[in-house]
Amino acid sequence: SSYFFEGLMLFNPTHQGRAFTFLPHPVYQTESLYRSLKKRYPDSFRRTDISEWVQSDAFTDNWVVRSLINQHSGELTEDHLVVAKIILAQKFVVGISQYPKETLKRLVMYYGWNEVNGNGFECMNHFLNLENDEDVQFEGKIERGSERWKLLSTVNKYDMDLYYYALQLFAKQGSTLFGRPYVDKDGVPIDFAKLKAQKDKEKLEAFLNSFHAGDE
Repeated sequence: SSYFFEGLMLFNPTHQGRAFTFLPHPVYQTESLYRSLKKRYPDSFRRTDISEWVQSDAFTDNWVVRSLINQHSGELTEDHLVVAKIILAQKFVVGISQYPKETLKRLVMYYGWNEVNGNGFECMNHFLNLENDEDVQFEGKIERGSERWKLLSTVNKYDMDLYYYALQLFAKQGSTLFGRPYVDKDGVPIDFAKLKAQKDKEKLEAFLNSFHAGDE
């Protein structure tokens, strides 16, 4: 559910819970939402491409950060991002939508879903086999590094930062919660220095693009 704060009302100090997330890359998430809305409201989106949409008042930027801190309008700051990171680290079992099989393995372990009946596992296997379905894609069609990619990264800059932080949490929780090593979905050790360099590069590109947008 996207109603994180509303869901908190279900719990108290004697009835505790821990949320989990299947976090998508912000660019892919934005692209997926655009395609979904375009399919549902074809007349409204017939003459509006995704670049125009994300720069319009109809688009809500940094949706994940806003949902975590319960601020759905107004400007965001680095302080909001810090709070979102703390909530994600302390309240969530972090899953990554680009790593669906590893994520589901962890959820099965954490929540004891290995005790569910055969139909439950059939449901999960069915979900994992839908990667080629247009409505259940873990990666989008926007080319990494393209102008559209840079634009969507820029407008969602806080979600981008949170996503890279989530990748680190994903690796860390693999060790601290599940006794699994710091490896990716293919069993290759994660290069955190390379991950940070990629993050810094995209942040620099987003910063430079903001100047170009101002010149226009």
